[in-house]
Amino acid sequence: MSTSTLVRPLPASKRDRQGAIRDIVARESIASQRELADRLAARGFAVTQATVSRDIAELGLAKAWRGDRHAYVLADDLPRPPA
Repeated sequence: MSTSTLVRPLPASKRDRQGAIRDIVARESIASQRELADRLAARGFAVTQATVSRDIAELGLAKAWRGDRHAYVLADDLPRPPA
């Protein structure tokens, strides 16, 4: 490889990105798609609002009270109604 050859990192896979989203919403109170996109960018994921929106839908995230505001949560973290 010559010194003039640029090596660019491969784009993260959808699975990697969605794994990061799961981790972020499990650890932090994320109230908006913009906040989530910012957290992903801080982890090196280049995303658009449309991509974040699709990922939220595909992961089945919902908004629930978390602390003092509504925030995204994983479906597994939602309280179950009594049987």
